Amino acid sequence: MASIYRRKDREGKPCGWRAVVRIKGHPSVCNQFERKQEAEDWALSVERQIKQGQFKFERHKVQRTFSELVDHFVQSGALEHHRSAKDTVRHLEYWKSRIGDYALVHLTPERLGKERQFLIDTPTHKSTKRSSATVNRYIASLSAALTYACRQLRWIDDNPCFNLIKLKEAPGRDRVLNEDETVRLLEVCRKSRCDYLYCIVLMAFTTGMRQGEILGLTWNQVDFENQMAHLKETKNGTPRSVHLIDAVVQELKVLVENRNPAKSFVFASKTAFGALDINKPWKEALKLANIENFVFHSIRHHFATLAARSGASNLQLKAALGHKTLQMLERYTHLDVQTTRLLSQQVSQKILGEKNE
Repeated sequence: MASIYRRKDREGKPCGWRAVVRIKGHPSVCNQFERKQEAEDWALSVERQIKQGQFKFERHKVQRTFSELVDHFVQSGALEHHRSAKDTVRHLEYWKSRIGDYALVHLTPERLGKERQFLIDTPTHKSTKRSSATVNRYIASLSAALTYACRQLRWIDDNPCFNLIKLKEAPGRDRVLNEDETVRLLEVCRKSRCDYLYCIVLMAFTTGMRQGEILGLTWNQVDFENQMAHLKETKNGTPRSVHLIDAVVQELKVLVENRNPAKSFVFASKTAFGALDINKPWKEALKLANIENFVFHSIRHHFATLAARSGASNLQLKAALGHKTLQMLERYTHLDVQTTRLLSQQVSQKILGEKNE
């Protein structure tokens, strides 16, 4: 039989509920909850499992905390080949600060749902609200650790995150510059106080490379003879090579002649040996060029759209952009009305044999 008690703190104030399950011939099992209904539901479930011989007494006796799980998860090397390991660790450190002392068996979907809402409502250190996409990333990191506890360590039976419905994310930016905006932006970048900005932006416009791929480029990856850049580490983990147009190669030749031999990065920081940070000069360039609602990553959308208009196939775009799936192209190619109208006219001419006005 199960008994439900009202818990009280040291000052005698109510602070939750305690459920105790006692069945003859079996050890007593107890647990604590915030609400009485949770305690009753848990007690009924445990009674049923004990009677069916499915309850794991040893696992329940050892109350593993979330902090223990995070430490084990990080130290085990499970994140060694994780693409966003640094972000995942940062997310898990946040969760440790919030639920680190909780036993894993107490991390119910309801508890995690409250924690997610707290994350949504609490502003960042910059006093800005977290987007749905950011909150989903935090939950994904939490879920990865709990899945590890479930499948690898067998500390819990189920991952409570699986019962949380993913938040709806805002559609990605699909801004594509017109010809005049592109010319203005490149002219401003050429005059920027950042000596590298023009070459970086021109390379992005003509190759579709990611900002991280460009800024992480080293001189031993640049093949001047064949006008190629060989990318070893990409977002999806698959190496690829991209062609460099003559204008980019000429800019790189000027840089290589004046480079610091001690620094391996093509676009090396002048004050450190790490990669360059172009955030400030890039924003200044956008402001001077009078371009709004455009981020550096949008250049990939721009490249993909122009390439598609020029007749590039999906397979060609997939190879050029370094995507593993063709579905990703849906976020990067944005054909305008005139282009789709022309395609419709061409198809109708072949099907109907008529000339459209």
